[in-house]
Amino acid sequence: MIWASIPSENFVGGAALNLEITQARGSVKLDEQLKIAYCQQSVENIETQGELLIISGQLQSSAAATQETPRYQLCFQAIKPHCLAFDLQIVGGQVGQAQLRFTSSQNEHFYGFGEQFSYIDSKGVEILVVNQEGGIGRTDPLPIFDRLGLRWTGATGDKVTSYAPCPQFVTNMGRSMFLSQTEPCVFDLRDANTASIRIENSQMQGYLMAGATPLELIERYTELVGRFPTLPDWVHNGAIAGLEGGTEVIKERVTKLLDYGAPISGVWLQDWVGERKTEIGTQLWWDWNIDRDYYTNWDEFVNDFLGSKGIKVGTYINSFLVPLPESELGKRRDLYQEAKENGYLVKQANGEVFLIEMTGFYAGLVDFTNPEACSWFKDLIKNNMIGIGSQFWMADFGEYAQFNGQFYSGESGLRYHNDYVVNWAQTNREAIVEAGQAGETWFFTRSGALRTPNFTTAMWLGDQNVNWDENDGITSALKGMLSSGFSGYSINHSDTGGYTSFQNPLFKTIGEGFARSKELLLRWLEMNAFTAILRTHEGNQPSVNAQIYTDDDTCQAFARWAKVYAALGNYRRTLMQEAATKGYPIVRHPLLHYPNDSKLYNLSALGYEFMLGQEFLISPILKPKAIEKNVYLPAGEWVHLWSGQILGNSEQGITITIPAPLGQPPVFFLQGSEAGADLVQRLKADRVII
Repeated sequence: MIWASIPSENFVGGAALNLEITQARGSVKLDEQLKIAYCQQSVENIETQGELLIISGQLQSSAAATQETPRYQLCFQAIKPHCLAFDLQIVGGQVGQAQLRFTSSQNEHFYGFGEQFSYIDSKGVEILVVNQEGGIGRTDPLPIFDRLGLRWTGATGDKVTSYAPCPQFVTNMGRSMFLSQTEPCVFDLRDANTASIRIENSQMQGYLMAGATPLELIERYTELVGRFPTLPDWVHNGAIAGLEGGTEVIKERVTKLLDYGAPISGVWLQDWVGERKTEIGTQLWWDWNIDRDYYTNWDEFVNDFLGSKGIKVGTYINSFLVPLPESELGKRRDLYQEAKENGYLVKQANGEVFLIEMTGFYAGLVDFTNPEACSWFKDLIKNNMIGIGSQFWMADFGEYAQFNGQFYSGESGLRYHNDYVVNWAQTNREAIVEAGQAGETWFFTRSGALRTPNFTTAMWLGDQNVNWDENDGITSALKGMLSSGFSGYSINHSDTGGYTSFQNPLFKTIGEGFARSKELLLRWLEMNAFTAILRTHEGNQPSVNAQIYTDDDTCQAFARWAKVYAALGNYRRTLMQEAATKGYPIVRHPLLHYPNDSKLYNLSALGYEFMLGQEFLISPILKPKAIEKNVYLPAGEWVHLWSGQILGNSEQGITITIPAPLGQPPVFFLQGSEAGADLVQRLKADRVII
């Protein structure tokens, strides 16, 4: 059963309301000011027309009996085996919000909703689907923010703020559902026995699916919304080192890491455009021209120094353009002025450019509903990035489309806000195709929505704090990766070590603020070596953070885990084929392969674990100073990677305690796994396993 109404209760509802939306620095707050709630439903007619089932009737409100009575029509249509399309329309009564309710149960668990950083199982939670900044802390304790009064509107986020939410879920009861519209919506799963959805539109459209397993549901879902392509083969050759500092600094650091034996497939240079100081640390010039004073002898650096070592170069871009200060005029191409003069930026109601406040500066947003703006921006990517040798890049942001912005297409910000991120990914993808680089060049996006898998080539999980916290640290990165896998975000990864630090000498003296510790960096390396992409990031304050090149320990650890990542290359290639053909995630919730094991419903109680494909189980160390961990092994015989010991029970899952010193996180593979045996052989050859 994929949908059922609630006995003696309405299953359709609507509301007339004033919707006030506040945006501040990428954060969004919806204030639903209810005027009339239409929650009394009558069913007047049920009819079938071929494959179409039509239910219609009236909605009333006891508090507004004299108001116009809205009418509704709810249609279900079989479009594929095991898949129903539905369409709810409400007319009259100034209804601006459609509502649909259905039965659930205490034993039903809800997974998906895109990237969710606090909840993997969303049962008992109300999920807002609006892409926005994740926030700093997301309810984790941040005493320094409180002391300095920095909890400005939306800046810290909450437990459901997400860069890449998705109006979709999969449950353990063999059903899945998603909405095909783009307006903000809310999934309310707080009641044990009912679930409800509301969308800021008088119409609600979507799909209901049934499947024997969660993997089957993911496959059917991604068949409709799209799937990621496989990444270029060279990605699997080693880690991607995120480095900053200009040509000579990068040469020195790359040479140092190579001397430690680290296999490096790419060097990611987010500061290729040059840097400036802002209120959160060091940020980039957002004008997408290479800074040849900073990166001197660029062609020699890319082609001879890196190219001769088989290392690809990566860069950074976002969809903002910043007015240049007078000191920079004439030194670089003024892309902001070009876009402004040609009408390529989102506007205010008065026709002026909508300048958005960032961290100490203002920026205009490219309007991708304008075909000429899309072509112009694609030319920037092709000429300014691909044209100078960039073979991958971070396509940042996308969550800032203004709800009160004026777009070239004339569509409302309410409808277009969540869809902007899709057009942003599409623009990057088309630039690669038009440059003839499909299959060799790729990008990774932070923002996401329903149709993102059809256009992006990879995702990353945004800006985690450089700490161990549940809601915005290393643990949250894992949770976001696992939840997003249910929503078709098959190729995803996090900044190794996290991104956001908040530290200066004064804070350090008084014991406040936070910066990346060496232990955190090493544990994050351990975890990410078993994910789709192993990429490091220096963070927003590189000088206060432990880095992969800091000392002998960090260099050795980076080399060790880059070797592990490279050794898994053949196996990961097969997983990426599954992602491209079936939509399966590379990193998987164990429930995907053990759907009847109820202990896996609550990964928090198990200390969190994940699978790489079907054959590897990883239980990363997510707490400081840990030297062992209790690990749950699902039914089967599992080989401990570091000792070769065979553990587990073929009949049922068991919990064991396993040593977990730095450098040996709990990692297991299924007895008889060819991929596991191959990994052991390669790691012994590299002397990672002695």
